Amino acid sequence: MQPRQLIIMLVTLIVLISAALFVVTWSGDDGGEDTVAPTTTLAASTTSTPSTTTTSAPTTTTIPVECSNESADNAETDTGETGDASTTTTTEAAESDGEEAEAPTTTVLNLGTNDSISTVGLGEVTFGMTVAQAQVAAGTDLINCAPTSDCYRVTPARGPEGISFLVTDNTIERVDIVAGPLTTRSGIGIGSPEDEIINLFGDRIETQINDDSSVDLVFVPRDESDAEFRVIFTVRDGVVENFRSGRIPQVTVQNPCAG
Repeated sequence: MQPRQLIIMLVTLIVLISAALFVVTWSGDDGGEDTVAPTTTLAASTTSTPSTTTTSAPTTTTIPVECSNESADNAETDTGETGDASTTTTTEAAESDGEEAEAPTTTVLNLGTNDSISTVGLGEVTFGMTVAQAQVAAGTDLINCAPTSDCYRVTPARGPEGISFLVTDNTIERVDIVAGPLTTRSGIGIGSPEDEIINLFGDRIETQINDDSSVDLVFVPRDESDAEFRVIFTVRDGVVENFRSGRIPQVTVQNPCAG
């Protein structure tokens, strides 16, 4: 073989080997990129996920007792909604009444299950008090059940369930008990038999039949100082369904705020 031919073969061989090494090297780099890229993308996606799933649950405020039907009806009629009205406190009520808006002067809850209903009020809360005075007497804030007007209801934020006070002309004139353990001083409460009331009070009870077929047993005090007050037990199926106490005429009307 001639030297020239030998040189040509060597150059050709070198070119072929170089080309083969280039192809192998290029293929290995591309495969590495395919492997790394998805891992990087997945890591980025995993890191960002918590920030997109964080939520804040809404908080709601509820009153501790369901107000009477006329309060709910008035709220829907006057405002078209009831949610905002239920969060109004007696501080706001006092401002609307022209009273000095102050928080209760005591943090001790005076309203408890040991308190009883009488012809003059519930526990330390007596008829004729302003809403601000009643708040201090009860030792707890009072919450409006319906938009404030000349006639509306308030209910204690703390204490036994089932209580609502009727406010007319800026003073508390009636208390309604629709649930819970509270009773009168003589022990009559929700679930008490009708016969027990009749036997206990005798001729001091006047009977009135309501449009919904329930019966009102009206306790009429003999004491002249209590002549303008009444305690009324609403009876259905022979037992007390709810009862109320207050001053005439508010206590004798089932829906005093209606109309």
